[in-house]
Amino acid sequence: MKTNFLKLSVLATLLVITSCSVQEVETNPQEIDLGDKSEQALANVFNGKSPESDCNFEYEGKEGPEFWSSLCSGEWEDCAGNVQSPIDIITSSVVEDGGINNININYEESQVSIINNGHTIQFNYDGGSSADLNNIDYDLLQFHFHTGSEHTIDGKRYPMEMHLVHQDPVTKLLAVIGIFFEEGEEQEVLKEYMGKLPKYKGDSYSSKSTFKVEELLPDDMEFYTYSGSLTTPACSEIVTWYVVKEPITASVKQLANFEEIMHENYRPTQELNGRIIRTKD
Repeated sequence: MKTNFLKLSVLATLLVITSCSVQEVETNPQEIDLGDKSEQALANVFNGKSPESDCNFEYEGKEGPEFWSSLCSGEWEDCAGNVQSPIDIITSSVVEDGGINNININYEESQVSIINNGHTIQFNYDGGSSADLNNIDYDLLQFHFHTGSEHTIDGKRYPMEMHLVHQDPVTKLLAVIGIFFEEGEEQEVLKEYMGKLPKYKGDSYSSKSTFKVEELLPDDMEFYTYSGSLTTPACSEIVTWYVVKEPITASVKQLANFEEIMHENYRPTQELNGRIIRTKD
């Protein structure tokens, strides 16, 4: 009888411990699986919230960019902030800075995982890849696309821009590398996936085949850098931007394929408000 009582006591203790462990995971948003790793989820995690959100935004109409700050019960008020992205980069005003380091990438291969989250086509990237950006190692989480480009150079908008989203694993601050696309030769890395891009919100495609995003990058990685925000709600001002000067090419057909799925999903450029754009001396 005593033996059975001891067994029951141990079992009850284990159940209590297990219950407490589960509760701790559920109440600590930085431990929750980010799922699609969208910018909205990353902003929520940084702000100590659950990654999931029922709030919605669009690029036109009553949920378009001019109304973002008033959507989501005021939780997106940062969209009306003073440190917002994207911006028009006026090259004559850019400051050369000898203290800026090069972009040093350490990207491994990743299996293919593509999702249409309703706002963009996003490639989630396997763990283990990083970039040293101004002496901080940021983990590469995902990259996604905007048609046309979000940043402009002296008023010029490119047909598409790719954002490589990185996160500091300690502070949860973000660093995003922006790559412009222009019309030209077919993009070889993306060629294999053009017929597999998910067309509707919530659709996805995955494969055990691997690729390396480094092969998408231009030869010259000189960049403009400035402090800004996410370009989608909650527009959190937690991003250091690295906008690469040299564009890469994609064919007219490839660019049209992205736009057909995503439509025009770029946010208008925002006021600089005294910020300084820098480039490496």
